[in-house]
Amino acid sequence: MSEPHAAGTKGAWGYLTRYQPAIVGGVAMLVLTNLLFVGIPVTTGMTVSALQEGRHGDVPALALWMVVFAAGTAITRILSRVWIFNAARAAEYDLRGDLFRHLLRLDLPWYRAHPTGDVMSRLTNDVQTVRAMWGAGILNVINTLVAFVTVLAMMVRVDPWLTLWACLPYPTIAVLGQMFGKRVYKTSREVQAQLGALSNEIQEDLTSIQAIKSYGLEGIRKERFRASSQKLLEKNMALTRVRGQLGPAFGALGALSSIVVLWVGGRSVMRGDIELGQLVEMSGYLARLVWPTLALGWMLSLLQRGRASWNRLETLFAERPTITDGDGGRLEARDLRGGIEVRDLKVALGGRPILDGVSFAVPAGTTTAIVGRTGSGKSTLVEAICRLIDIPPGTVFLDGRDVTSLSLRDLRQAIGYAPQEAFLFSTTIADNVAFGYGAGSSIPRARAEELERVTGALAPQLGIPAFTEGAPDPRITAAAEAAGLTRDLAAMPDHYATVVGERGITLSGGQRQRVALARAIASDPRLLILDDSLSSVDAETEQVILERLQKVLAGRTALLISHRVAAVKNAHQIVVLDEGKVVEAGTHAQLLAKGGLYAELYRTQLAAQTAGLPAEAAS
Repeated sequence: MSEPHAAGTKGAWGYLTRYQPAIVGGVAMLVLTNLLFVGIPVTTGMTVSALQEGRHGDVPALALWMVVFAAGTAITRILSRVWIFNAARAAEYDLRGDLFRHLLRLDLPWYRAHPTGDVMSRLTNDVQTVRAMWGAGILNVINTLVAFVTVLAMMVRVDPWLTLWACLPYPTIAVLGQMFGKRVYKTSREVQAQLGALSNEIQEDLTSIQAIKSYGLEGIRKERFRASSQKLLEKNMALTRVRGQLGPAFGALGALSSIVVLWVGGRSVMRGDIELGQLVEMSGYLARLVWPTLALGWMLSLLQRGRASWNRLETLFAERPTITDGDGGRLEARDLRGGIEVRDLKVALGGRPILDGVSFAVPAGTTTAIVGRTGSGKSTLVEAICRLIDIPPGTVFLDGRDVTSLSLRDLRQAIGYAPQEAFLFSTTIADNVAFGYGAGSSIPRARAEELERVTGALAPQLGIPAFTEGAPDPRITAAAEAAGLTRDLAAMPDHYATVVGERGITLSGGQRQRVALARAIASDPRLLILDDSLSSVDAETEQVILERLQKVLAGRTALLISHRVAAVKNAHQIVVLDEGKVVEAGTHAQLLAKGGLYAELYRTQLAAQTAGLPAEAAS
């Protein structure tokens, strides 16, 4: 395929410009189809005249010409559809690719405000409807225009006056088309909007099926689905009624034209104004117009539905990311040290202030912990550092460079981020971990042979198993070991090749978090951010994993966010957030000595742990 369009800038029909040769070829075949087809009524009329005049010897040759015209019509019709429909399919591919690339550019807050099901509906159903407008729409528009021009020209050649009589019903078609077109467009938009809403409800129900079953809400959700599905049915029926009226209306007008020709033409034959063969020829021309006339209603509906779907896609293309690349040049990974500084950072989401003047510094190569009560702004602070949300310039710096001046790709590739809500893809554990550095879990054969040779010699010294071809990348196994996954993997029948299901549903919450942690570690970042990424494991397991992480964190800059105070006490410094503000900062011992919020949280959580309660109960 060619280079992608700038998303949405060329309009609906602009996507076909790169496929002009196929479109032009298809249109040429349509013109040739209609020219060949009109030869059939001509030879039919000539055959009738020959029989009337007793020229029976001419009939075989005329019949052969009819076969030639029919075969030529079939071949050119097939070619026209192949070329035009293929161009429409290719344009659909381009459109879907442009739309997906555009969606990847949009910000995290945008996705939080727009239902996933509706976006998916536009990416699938609306794109398909636009493709139908391009393919069948173009073909039938051109075919109808050419058919009417060629047929009317031939009819005028036979009898201009009779042609005028035959055309009398057609102005009514234009009036009906204008009237029904507006209704089809309006109803089509309603259908697509309701389809998006239903898709979103289905997506929500399927992804939250565990909660639905846990609370016994199957009946309520089923009724909700039935109501939404009923709305879609009603809107589709309304659209079907409008479309259903178009075909019969246009067909009746076409039939009326045939009746007029037979009536007026029959009287002309009886008076001797035209020959019987000419009347048969005229009837053949009108038969040629039957399908284009019937297709007018369907074609109008197709174009209006495509237009409605394109307008829905345009609203997506019109969305612009608020977070864009800076103009401060590239961020070279080899030169990155990882020092972080936050200066008077203020963030408001939905008009509500979340962070209010947050300031602190994280020296390169050190570990800083962020603690605080639930809702104090810890996760928002992390998203600000990663530029997942918009922040003012001059508030967050990486190695002294304003992060808003950096390339988003460079910044985010420099950060290994393990969020609290771990998302896993429906693939193997190895592939989920390898996702962190943009690779698959398999090793190229040449690389596998090298690893097998090297590890075969060093394995006894290192106390690790030797690498064998087909084993996962050592980068994956090392990350899994650091994240405390090794014991869990040993209990799984397929080990690293275990497929975790959609969103990792076959794993426990703690296992999902540790796979996400391994993913962040495997990316080998200079800056590692763990946003309460071990909240679903018990305190003892968390402590073991944090001890294993010491080797990983050595020499790296790390931000550890945790609701468990005891889990971060070994950090080089601890920053305490409360209601979006930094209220304390220092080492574990210094903060305990101050007797402030940190000391209160520590004592409360220690008492809760002694009483056998989870740390969340004290946060």
